[in-house]
Formats: sequence, C-alpha cells, structure tokens
Amino acid sequence: MEPSGRILVPTGVANSEDPRRVSRSLHTDPYPIRAPRRLAAPWARRAAEPRVRRRRLRRSTAAQRCEPAYPLEFTPVDGALIRLPIRSVPARPGFVHPATVADIARLLDFFGPTVRYGLRAVELRQSVAAGHLGPVLATLLVPGVVLLHEQPRPPWTVPGRLRPRSESRLVRAGARVESAATLTRIDWPGTTLRDFVLFDGLLHEIGHHQVQQMTGKRTARIRRTADHERYADDFAARCRLRWTAAAEVTGTAARSTGTAAR
Repeated sequence: MEPSGRILVPTGVANSEDPRRVSRSLHTDPYPIRAPRRLAAPWARRAAEPRVRRRRLRRSTAAQRCEPAYPLEFTPVDGALIRLPIRSVPARPGFVHPATVADIARLLDFFGPTVRYGLRAVELRQSVAAGHLGPVLATLLVPGVVLLHEQPRPPWTVPGRLRPRSESRLVRAGARVESAATLTRIDWPGTTLRDFVLFDGLLHEIGHHQVQQMTGKRTARIRRTADHERYADDFAARCRLRWTAAAEVTGTAARSTGTAAR
C-alpha cells in the first residue's frame, strides 16, 4: 500500500502540481549550503542554477521530448571562489593596525564561505573622529563592508576606572589591566591585541552582517540593538572557540611530529 501524506524532499515549499511532494527551492536552502553556492557564482542568475535547470529540463522533455541547449552543471567563475577585497590605509604615527591583510585573509579562509558570504570588502582604516569615548575596533557599513580602525600603540592609558563589564571583556581577550585611582593602564602582550581586533572587531561585525544577510534584509534593521549585539557577541565567541581548538590540535600535531623526528 502506498503511504498516505506528503513525500518530503529536503528544503523547499509545497509543489502546486503534486500536493504530496515538496519541491526543492533555492530560497529555503540552509545558510551553510547557500553560502558556498552563491560565493562560487555571485552574479549568476537563479535560472542558471543546476537544480533549476534540471527541473526545467524535466518539464520540457516531458512536454516536448527535446534536448536542452545548455549544460546541466554549473562551473564556478575561474574554477574557484571570488576573493574578498581587503584594503589597507597606513596607520598614523602613534597608531598601529594590529591585524594585517594576511591575518584577515587567513582568518576568513579558515572559517570559509559561511563567514565570507555577502561581504563586499574589509578595509583597514584610520581612527574615527576624535572625541569618541575610547578606541573603536570596527564598524559595519551595510551592506557588507567591515572597517577595522587603527588602534593606539600599546600600552593604553585610560582616564578613570573601567566598568566591570569592560574590564572583564579585556581580561578575557588577554589584556593586562592595572587600575589606579585616576587612570587605568591596559597592556597587550604577544598577539593578544591582534586577536582582540580579529574576533571582537572583525568577526563581531560579521555577526551583525549575518543577521541582515540571512534574512535578506541587507539594509533594514530587523532586530533590536540588544538582540543584534547578543547575536554578534555569541557569534564571535563561537568563532574564537573554534579557532582556539584548531590551533591546539595543530600545535599538538606539530609537537608529535617533532618528537617522532627526534
């Protein structure tokens, strides 16, 4: 006996021609699947997608029994993903760009298409207008442009005492915070400032970008500021954990290889 009810096919909406089936739809692709597909062909028409072509072919051959005049599979542009532009403006005297163009490219390559999808550029810029309270790490220009601002050369000296939340955030990122009665001294040993800019700056703004990109609302705000910030913080924290875990695995493998060589 034939089972009653719908026959579910992954992703899609109900097919009006056969109410038992769910047709495959590009609009309902999960984000991790849609991202590499669209990055491979950012300017391709939906009609050129393999699934759309196969569906149209089936309808055409069933009605007219004719062969299509186009290939069934799509070849990405130049056989690879389009590279994301990363531009750099030299920092002013007394300031530095903690993360280089190579650091940004390596980070984006590690996390892959789900992070790069929808981004148009990453730019290393000089600081925003003077008078802003504290250094600004990064800014998102919708749609899809992330600005990473230059930072004062460490150590930083901030008037007064930091709020507990701000101090815990810096300490969690690896900073050394020394508070006195009238000022606070912040030092960044090793590569901690670079990582702070990459994760709490770049990936935090990419988290904001993903909220807009995943819903198709490129320029219209769709969440409250608190919800936007919460998602961006969680996204950056997940990325940091994943990066740290991969670094630990790589370091363990390197140490094991060195021990075996000796």
